[in-house]
Amino acid sequence: MKRLPALAVAGAVALGIAATPALSAPKANKATASQLAAMALAVQNSPVANMNQVSTANYTVRNGLIYAGSSFWGKVSLIGKGSSFQSATAVLVRPDGGSAWTVVDVGSADVGCWVVPVGVASAFKLGGATCGIGDGYTPAPQTLKNPTLTGYQLTMRFFNYLNPANQAKLDAFLADGFLIQRANNTAANKTAYLANHPTYNDAVLRVDNANYGDGLLTVGGVNWQTTVPNTYVPVLYTYAWVNGAWQLLSFARFAASATLPPPPA
Repeated sequence: MKRLPALAVAGAVALGIAATPALSAPKANKATASQLAAMALAVQNSPVANMNQVSTANYTVRNGLIYAGSSFWGKVSLIGKGSSFQSATAVLVRPDGGSAWTVVDVGSADVGCWVVPVGVASAFKLGGATCGIGDGYTPAPQTLKNPTLTGYQLTMRFFNYLNPANQAKLDAFLADGFLIQRANNTAANKTAYLANHPTYNDAVLRVDNANYGDGLLTVGGVNWQTTVPNTYVPVLYTYAWVNGAWQLLSFARFAASATLPPPPA
C-alpha cells in the first residue's frame, strides 16, 4: 500500500485540550477491548484511504495501542485477509475529548509522520527519528499534510508554556520578532510579553482555519478559558519555522464575545 494522505481534522479538533503533545513519555499501552472496538468502527466509517468503501471482510483490526502520554491518540493494525487488501496501519485521535475516534492517517510507510506529535510517533514506532511534529523534528518542512492539527498542537504548546514554570520554554518558543496585538489596540514585543503575560490555565482552542506556506503557518480561531466562562476571543496566530523548530511570530486578539462565535462559512 502506498503512502496515503492524511485527513485534515477540522474545527472539531479544537475542543479537546488533551491532545497536547506529551513528548517526555513516549510509551504506549495495549488498548482495551472497548477501545479497540471503537477504533475499528472509526476505521470502518472513515473516508481516509477510502476505508468506508472497503468491506470489513477484507481485513481484521488488531494490535490496538493507546498513547500513554495522552489517551486521545491511538493506533491499530489492519491485517489483510487474502490478496485483496494489503495490511496497513491506522492512526487515530479523539479530537473533541469524547469517546469517538477519528482516523487521521492510513498507510504502510511513514504513517502519521506529518500528523502526530513526536512522542506519539516514537511510542507507536511509526517511523524514524524525524517522524512526527514538534520538538525534535529538524528538517525544514516543505508542506504540511495537516495544517489544522499542527496549528492546534502548536497553540496548545504555547498555552502550556505560559505556565510560570515553563518561562524558559516560552522564551525559546517566541521568535525574536514576536509581537502581540491586543483587542484594545495595545501591543507588546517579546521582552514586554515575557515580563507580563497571563497563565491561561485550562485554555481551550477552536481552530477555524489554518494555512501553511513558505515556512509560515497562520491559525485562526477562537480561544477561551474554562475558568472564565462566557468570554470567547477570536484569535490569529502566526508560526514561523526558524532554525529547525517552530516559533510563535505573532498573536492577535480581537474583541471578546459573550457567546461562541460561529466558525467561518
